[in-house]
Amino acid sequence: MPEAEEALFEISYFIDCINLDGAGDKWSEKFISNLYSYAKPNVQYALCRDEYLASIGMSCINFNDWIIAFRIEDDSLVVHKIIRGSFLI
Repeated sequence: MPEAEEALFEISYFIDCINLDGAGDKWSEKFISNLYSYAKPNVQYALCRDEYLASIGMSCINFNDWIIAFRIEDDSLVVHKIIRGSFLI
């Protein structure tokens, strides 16, 4: 989804700013590779522990300090939100 894609670019840019050039791209590649490991057919994921995200039917997985909120839509894993884990308490 556009919101998640924008968040991924912003995180990547931030990582580039505080590290060496290219660190953000490397992080993004690892992030996307991690997502592919969850995009498997006929798998049903539990809803997020966060009440709001669960109420709108989101499932969540972790990547380092980030929470990835997604839904399975038409046999595709669709990321809706990427949230810093410390923001969800």
